[in-house]
Amino acid sequence: MWNPAYVTPEIANIASPKIVAMAVKKAKRPMFVLGSLLNSLPEEITMEILEIAKLLKNKYNVTIVSTGGSYLTLSKYLEPDAKIGIIDLINNLRNPYWEGFDGKGNYDLILFVGVPYYIATQGLSTLKHFAPHLRTITLCKFMHPNADYSFPNLSNEDWLSYLRNLKSLI
Repeated sequence: MWNPAYVTPEIANIASPKIVAMAVKKAKRPMFVLGSLLNSLPEEITMEILEIAKLLKNKYNVTIVSTGGSYLTLSKYLEPDAKIGIIDLINNLRNPYWEGFDGKGNYDLILFVGVPYYIATQGLSTLKHFAPHLRTITLCKFMHPNADYSFPNLSNEDWLSYLRNLKSLI
């Protein structure tokens, strides 16, 4: 959970679903990373996330990445472009010369959802400090101060509303 004492001079901007949708539309090489919490979220929220992933893939050719066992749930609805551990993914993303999963170059926008907070916060910190070539957005129910943009702390009901709004704007 977000701790107000854990901040740096540059902290995340609060993102609305409209801002997220605009960022995806402007991105040249976006990626959507789904973490292991996808397997344990309330079903209604999981289904919204999976529908967003499918829309992003079909409409904007967003690279869908499964980490931490999210493949168990994700593969029932959509075959991800890659399966990789989150630490390995972060290490690849921070390298500006990485050619991506398809050999066409690194990504410019990374969306995260479902990565356990204690791992996500460290990965986002790494990207914030060592990957100035990309932007990060979290679609989680908790604020991530190390992301460029993040949803605020939300109840499950508000989070579901944000996700539905995002889906309608994609």
